[in-house]
Formats: sequence, C-alpha cells, structure tokens
Amino acid sequence: MLVITPVGTSLIENCRKDRREFDPHIPQLKDQPARAWEGNARRVEAVKKILVNWLRPLREDVSAEVKSLLKIQEHCGRSVQARLLATDTILSRLAAEVLEEVLLELGVDVSFDPSYDVIKGLQVADAREFQKEGLVNLVKRMEELREKAAGIDVAVNITGGYKALIPYLTIMGQVHGLSLYYIFEDTQELIRIPQAPLDINWELFLRYGNLLAELAEGTYRWEEFRRSHPLDEAFLSCIWEEENMAELNAVGRIFWERYRTHFIVKVRKGSRYERESAGNRKEVDEALQELHQRLESLVRENGLKNTEELRKYITGLGEGNDLRHGPGLEGGEFVFKSTRKRHVRLAYLPEIEPGGIIIKLFDYKRGNFNHQEYLSEFRRESRFWKESEFVAVALSRTS
Repeated sequence: MLVITPVGTSLIENCRKDRREFDPHIPQLKDQPARAWEGNARRVEAVKKILVNWLRPLREDVSAEVKSLLKIQEHCGRSVQARLLATDTILSRLAAEVLEEVLLELGVDVSFDPSYDVIKGLQVADAREFQKEGLVNLVKRMEELREKAAGIDVAVNITGGYKALIPYLTIMGQVHGLSLYYIFEDTQELIRIPQAPLDINWELFLRYGNLLAELAEGTYRWEEFRRSHPLDEAFLSCIWEEENMAELNAVGRIFWERYRTHFIVKVRKGSRYERESAGNRKEVDEALQELHQRLESLVRENGLKNTEELRKYITGLGEGNDLRHGPGLEGGEFVFKSTRKRHVRLAYLPEIEPGGIIIKLFDYKRGNFNHQEYLSEFRRESRFWKESEFVAVALSRTS
C-alpha cells in the first residue's frame, strides 16, 4: 500500500523544546519559502545536524508523521510504501528530508524527492496563493502518485501537515476511494475514516464537460462565456475566478480527475441491471467498457460530431458488425456483440454529449442464452422501453 503523507513541522517543534541551540536559527527560517533553501544552506545544515543528534536513539514519538506511519504499518500487518509531501517552506522540506532518514532506519519504505514533492504555493502566509496555487498543485501531485501506483492500494495519512488541508484531502479520499488515516489527538489510537457514499454530480459534469476540459488545461476568458451561458451554482463551486479569467480550483480538479477516468451509462430505472449481483454485473460492465472504447475510436477516426452522425454511421455498418449485431430494434436501438465477453449482448443507443460519449443501456443478455432467439426477445421487449426513466451510472474507462 502507498501511503501519501503531508509533512508538517512537528519534528522541529518537538526538538526545539529540548534543544535551545535551535533558537538562533528557527526565527530566521520560519515561513521562508522553499526556493530560499540554497540561500540559507549553512543555517539549514546547522539545524539538520541538531535534529539528527537529537533523534539518537531513535524513538517512535518524535513526530506525528513517524508515529502515524508506524501505526498504519502495524494496522495493515505488512510493509507500506510512504511518500512524503512537503509544503513550500524551508522547514517543511527540512523535516521531510530528516524524516525520510529516520523512517528508513525504522523499517519503513519511504521516499521524498524535493524536485517533485515540495508543493509549490502550499503555505499559510498568503491565503490567495494557498487556494489558487498550493491546493491545486497538491491535488495534481497526488493524482500523479495515484496513477503511478496503478494496481496498488493508496491511502492518505492526514495526521501531519497543515490542518487546512484536511477538508480537501478528505474530499479527495472519499471521491477516489482512498483510505484515510490519522492518529487521534495525543493518543496512540489510529483512526481510519470510513468510506462514505460521496460522489460527483455526473449530470452536471456531462452538461459542462467541454468547458471543464478547457479549464483543466489552464485559464479561460470568462466574462464573455458567463454572459451567454447560465451556470449552475454547484458548477461555480469548482471554479477559481479572478480578473475575467477562470480555472479549476482544488475541488474542481478532484472532481474532474474522477470524471475524466470514467464514462456514463444510463440504465433504465428499476431494471435488472440495478438488481444484478456484483459478479454478474462485472461481466456486463466489462462489455460496456469495450463498447465505449469502440465508440470513442469510431467517433475519433471518422470525425463524427453529434449523436445523429454517430447513429447514422452505426446504422450503415451492416448487420454483421459487432456494433450493430443483427437488424435494428423497433426503437432504433442497436445490439452490441462483445468480443471480450463472449456471452454478453447489449441493447443500446449511443449519445454524444458535451462531456463525451454516453451509452443508454436498455437491456442485455448474459450467460447461457439462446443465440437463435435473443434478438427476437429484444424486439418483443423493446416496445416497453420507450417510457422508461433512466439513471446515470459511472463506470471506469479501464477494468
């Protein structure tokens, strides 16, 4: 398991209580940005030497980060990989470098790379810089670490670091299904925050998908857009606005990252899909993932711009194509023959929305079904589909 751990200065504060040698140095280094590291190299080395001497013999209670990571490793019953993230200050980077050395000696697989793991703008001296730059850069770095850790469980240790980070780290953990750990106040008790049914508003992101993609790439000229487009208040909570420009804020980026790695399937309310067992639904979902990938390739390679063009193109593929297996159904629905899941067939219609391709799933056949009769069954059932209500389900783009 990868445990992402923001680093505060509790190590330095604890040492300072015992070692008065710190007094000439800490006031000079406190709140200085990390970019001033080289200009303070002599003072930094003096503080580091004091810290390392104070840490001998090694103790588990020297800082919040050490105590919590050892507790997490004990709780998991196996070794964990820890990644330390420092704020944009000299003291936080200094603490992270010393903590890396300490934790390695205590048997924790830990890493800290100042080139990537000092989060620019993440400080508390300037609230605007903290919100506009620091939080966004923190979310970006955590996204990078999550992607590199593909196939490995990821957790966030919120014991150390600025308390102002906790709401954002909690949102990120809940949205992306990351475990959240912290040591309860001054006790030895490790708390794991349970996963709550928190998710993004998929309909909202579908509506503003194109705009969100542009905002995710950088700033956007805002005044002209706002004059011509009514915007939902919930959408505005994802935006940082300033001087007629806009970009995604930290919360918006957290939600955008989840949105861009998923696609939407609209299923009939009360349908068999909603009642299906987890194992059976997994087979259907994998077929839907295959269908979505095929549709995206079709749209990209043929320059299709809207729903009408996409459906017209599929209609022209002929009845032998997997995207249009057999003749169309009464309402114009197509049947998809999965090549990855040999015994799955989907009755569907594709739509192109501002946020990308969505799939309306009307029905499906899976398992052992009569290959001579299932198309006739779809045709008989399709007369009841027209009045259906649909609910949005988000599926990962990859298995």
